[in-house]
Amino acid sequence: MLRKLSLFGQLLNEFSRSAFVSLVRKHQTERCAKGFSSWAHFVSMLFCQ
Repeated sequence: MLRKLSLFGQLLNEFSRSAFVSLVRKHQTERCAKGFSSWAHFVSMLFCQ
């Protein structure tokens, strides 16, 4: 059985999570985060669009 990714899944495949994490570490964007990671925030904002 063939499985196809949803349009949202295809869009997420365009972004490298490892590159995203390295940028988060470089700019220290999660140093004051409380329970909501930058990746989760990015995915939720992308979903809203």
